[in-house]
Amino acid sequence: MRGLLLNNLYSLQYNIRLSLGISLFLALISFAGVEHSALNAIIAAQIMVFVVTIGASLQADEASKWNRFEITLPVRRRTVIHAKYLSFLLLILMGTAASLVTMAIIYVKGADISGWSLSAGYTFGLSLSLSLLAIYYPVILKFGIEKSEQMLMVSIGLSLGLRFLVWMLLNQYMDDVNFNGPETGIASLITAVLLFAASYLVAVRIQRNKEF
Repeated sequence: MRGLLLNNLYSLQYNIRLSLGISLFLALISFAGVEHSALNAIIAAQIMVFVVTIGASLQADEASKWNRFEITLPVRRRTVIHAKYLSFLLLILMGTAASLVTMAIIYVKGADISGWSLSAGYTFGLSLSLSLLAIYYPVILKFGIEKSEQMLMVSIGLSLGLRFLVWMLLNQYMDDVNFNGPETGIASLITAVLLFAASYLVAVRIQRNKEF
């Protein structure tokens, strides 16, 4: 298990460095002074940037034939998927940690954010990242990496559509629910977590039945 996880992180190391550089650049933008909505957008982007590069890692695994070799190892196929999803969560955790750099810069700068709610940035970034991975990975696992870029864009679109659907449903039972409001954010995050868990079960089933 540890070896599989380390291999996943090793294959992601270039993407992690690239994502970290982009995230730090976004953090430096806050030095110029940002508004409430812009700060939430930066936080969401910092979380998501670590996730959207996952396709390059999967392409590298395909090119090196690692995805064929790993199932010959003395581990259960469920463990292979478990390690993959754990690496996804670590990417999201890295993005969340990177967003704290932005918060530190805002604090050092002495900006008054006491009246700001930053939950929108975190819930948007976390929910979109989780739902994107939940949709993207099982499809790639089932049909292959050839259409990786297209499927990534489709997954982003479906993830945004899921948030829109949650917003519409909330408006059926509550008054004046904002698309970027805390109610939509929390409900979208809960939905994304459930979708991510369901995606794991689907991926395990696909991996068990997959023949290379």
